[in-house]
Amino acid sequence: MDETSTNSLNTVINNAKVEEQDVLGTLDADELIFYHSIRAELDLLKREPKLQTIHYILDHSKSFKL
Repeated sequence: MDETSTNSLNTVINNAKVEEQDVLGTLDADELIFYHSIRAELDLLKREPKLQTIHYILDHSKSFKL
């Protein structure tokens, strides 16, 4: 019989803000190497939309409620 487990990073975190060092403390060596190899590319994906854009998206999503 196989035993399965879930990595702690795959769980849902309800905190509004998670500190990077808290997450990095739970990673093993291979995961840290992978994270640091893609870190610059991940930073390029970060966006800070205008408040107007956020409201537009929310209003649009509300129009799809069933």
